[in-house]
Amino acid sequence: MHNDDELLKQIEQHIHELAVNIGERPTGSVANRRAENYITQIFRRNGFQVELQKFNCIDWEKNRTTLTIKNAEVPAEPAPYSLPCDIRSSIEAIANFSQLEKADLGGKIAVLRGELTQETLMPKNFRFYNPEHHQKIISLLEEKNPAAIVTASLSDEHLVSIFEDGDLNIPSAVVSQQNENIILQSNLPIHLKINSKRKNTTGANVIARKNQTGRHKFVVTAHFDTKPGTPGALDNATGVALLLALSEIYRDTVPEDVNIELVAFNGEDYFSTPGQVTYLDTYGIEFNQIELAINCDGLGLSNSKIGISLMECPKSYRDRIESVKQVFRNIEMLPPWYQGDHMLFASAQVPTLAITSTGIFQLMDTVIHTEKDRLSLVEPELIREACFFIKEIMNSWEKI
Repeated sequence: MHNDDELLKQIEQHIHELAVNIGERPTGSVANRRAENYITQIFRRNGFQVELQKFNCIDWEKNRTTLTIKNAEVPAEPAPYSLPCDIRSSIEAIANFSQLEKADLGGKIAVLRGELTQETLMPKNFRFYNPEHHQKIISLLEEKNPAAIVTASLSDEHLVSIFEDGDLNIPSAVVSQQNENIILQSNLPIHLKINSKRKNTTGANVIARKNQTGRHKFVVTAHFDTKPGTPGALDNATGVALLLALSEIYRDTVPEDVNIELVAFNGEDYFSTPGQVTYLDTYGIEFNQIELAINCDGLGLSNSKIGISLMECPKSYRDRIESVKQVFRNIEMLPPWYQGDHMLFASAQVPTLAITSTGIFQLMDTVIHTEKDRLSLVEPELIREACFFIKEIMNSWEKI
């Protein structure tokens, strides 16, 4: 059993290893495999049985992208997972479905705007949420087969494409709103060169189990991958640090009736969530055995509190968790939110507890998924408190 100071020191070490020593760790990358190995090592050291659940994925590399009009270069970035290209071509602006249906885009660079570019489009093969109008845009683009696509950024802070899809085989780049207007006003051919590479590889979820004969099964999850270009301190080194801290707490003893499964998911920030899909396909049939699923993502933001949300929980669960919560001064109840790995369980009617930071939602467009998501934003004491909160929830079931 660890005292509070020892546990805090270990939490700090885990976050530092993931967000500083390893840093950005996109699914399938060498750094991602380093994170996988580190998590595996800690789980095994603490006496858990470990399963590496492998899946196929793409390791995507990018170098410099250039977009030029005559001799003037316009700043541009490739859409994540874009194919490479080196194209000189005329442009055609497409602002709505009607124009896209009528357009002849063969050999041209399509500049998408208007109603076609209001939000990130779900990848063509994404299983969990894929609106019909998203599917229609992708289908029409594949039918029209432009040489490449250019879109304006969804964010003013940094270049964010509407595309993030390794199954879409049309090269795509993103520019600022201002520069898209410059491209359109010039109405001149452009030269787009995307230096990128897709490499087929594998990734893995890391699943740790202890006391599988216990009658109360708790599944605690957090994803360890990141978007390219971010060290992912809040998203989600902190959540993984909580998993590892729980394994430290239960290194020597586990309550007799508590069956613990700790899942470090790999792929939450990858276009097709392959780790989550693989886990669901393999273990979804056993979801009815789960007493409570707990997902941790975006936890530990400084000058914030721990935010918790309950989904698919009967009143008896809500009352028990609310009773435990009263002992912890930094925990606040939040309304349900519907993005994250907890939806894997809530969508299957598994009682689910999602844990994050109360202030995390204000950082989504400015810090999360960017190079700004660094260690300086993290308050490790909040992760320790959340860890003990989860422990007390498990203990409350063990007393039934």
